[in-house]
Order: sequence, then C-alpha cells, then structure tokens
Amino acid sequence: MTNTPAKVAFCALLFPLVARAEPASQPAPFELSLAGAVGIPRGYVQVRENQLQGTHLSLHSDLGIDTIESVTVAAAYHLTPNDSLRLNFDSIFLYGSSTLSQDVLFNGALLQGGTTAQSRPEFFRLTGLYERRLLDLAGGGHLAGDIGFTYVFLTYKINGTLSPQSTGGETKEDFLTQELPVPMLGLSFEQPISERTSFIGSVLGGYLPMVDSLRQEGGDVKLSQTNVDLLVGLRYAFTPTLDLRGGYAFHYFTQYEKSNEDGNYFQLWDNDFTLALVYRF
Repeated sequence: MTNTPAKVAFCALLFPLVARAEPASQPAPFELSLAGAVGIPRGYVQVRENQLQGTHLSLHSDLGIDTIESVTVAAAYHLTPNDSLRLNFDSIFLYGSSTLSQDVLFNGALLQGGTTAQSRPEFFRLTGLYERRLLDLAGGGHLAGDIGFTYVFLTYKINGTLSPQSTGGETKEDFLTQELPVPMLGLSFEQPISERTSFIGSVLGGYLPMVDSLRQEGGDVKLSQTNVDLLVGLRYAFTPTLDLRGGYAFHYFTQYEKSNEDGNYFQLWDNDFTLALVYRF
C-alpha cells in the first residue's frame, strides 16, 4: 500500500497518452492514392511435378532478380470519422535474367544449363480492410486497428531453352489456382511532428496454416501462406486534401502448395523505398 500514491500519479501521467479515441472531425469521405516502390528482393521458387523434384532457385543468385518494383492503386471510404473501408491493388514486377550454371528442373520441364533464363512472373495482390480508430495519442496522434483479407494472384513463368532430355514443356506454374483469401490483422498510427508533417507507421500480418484448398490437382491440394507488411515513414500535407507519403517498407510472403502431383514453394522478402500521392474528396 505504500506505493499507492506513486501508482496513481503514474496512471495520471499515462492517461493523456492513451486515452480512448474520441470522435474525430469528419474527414472527406473518399480517398484515392497511387503509390510506387522499388526495392531489393530475396527468396526462392521451387516447383515439383509428380516425381520430378524441382530445383531450388534463388531469386537473386540463380535467376538474376536484382530489384523489385510495385505499383499500388488504393481507395478508401470513411463510413464515420473513426471507421473506414480500404481496398488496395498491387502490381508487382519481379523480373530478371541469368545464365543457368546447370540444368534446372521447373514444373517437370528441364531447362538447359549454359542458356539464358528469364523470370517473368505475373504477380498481383488484392487487399481489403476495415479500419477502426482505437486510441487518441498526445499531440494529435492516433492509433488504428485493421482487419480484413488479402488474395494473391501469382503465376510464375520462366522463359528459357528446353534441354533435349526434357520430358515436359511447360515452364510456368499457376500458384493462383490453389489460392485462398488469407485473413489479415494490423495496427497503424500517425503522430504529427509539425503543422504539415506527421510520422506514420503500420504493421499488417496474415497467416494460413496448412489447410485443404478445396481444389483437386493429382488429389487434394493443401495450402499454407504467410504475409507480413511493415511501413515507417512521413506524411506531408500539401493541402487539406492532398498528401505526399514516403518511407521504408518491408514485405514477407511465403506460399506452399502440396498434393500428390504438385509441391510448389515460393518465398519472397524485400526491403523497399515507397512513395505515394493521396487525394481526399
């Protein structure tokens, strides 16, 4: 009981920092944004076809993918000052080329060593979120929570020269065929540091354990997937309706599909610089 006054004083100091969110001023109901990012990717792809185990191919050292670029178109609708719906569509460019040091197995096709292989995956992502303002922070900042889903459309293509010994001829794999919506949870915050500038950050993650994808390809197809997205940066308000946002982003993505016929792995993590223009109306 001797520490009770200290505890009361501590709670009194803490309360203004994490007070319950009060209704914010009514923002413009609609929001549109266009973002671009460039970064350094790492990871691998491996595709099995029946008994032909695919070669473990590093995106960087084996396939020559040195950079990753993305374009994001996003929209939001503010239901109330504290609630909004958000929809993001990402186009991801993971292109590269290299000379194969040895014969490579990919989806049952044998690519000849010593020839050039070009990675040209079709890679898109759709994310829908409900966002709720949770807490007001000292200095005009706030903390928000997100819940929703993400859906990845990935077809991995390698253009290359088939070996005369190849028994297969298809050098692409449709990961999207077995895809499922992956539930997502996240937190985001904004803290003003001047009249026009704010510090922003967010973390968003989703996980799907090994589940039945409800698809058939050589038997039941099992699917597992992980998504992590992290952003830290700054927001600069040109006008009350136009913002410029930029900063550092980290993304981690894995997808694993397994059936009697297929054993497909894709893993990607990348560190990016991102820039976005946001318009509210």
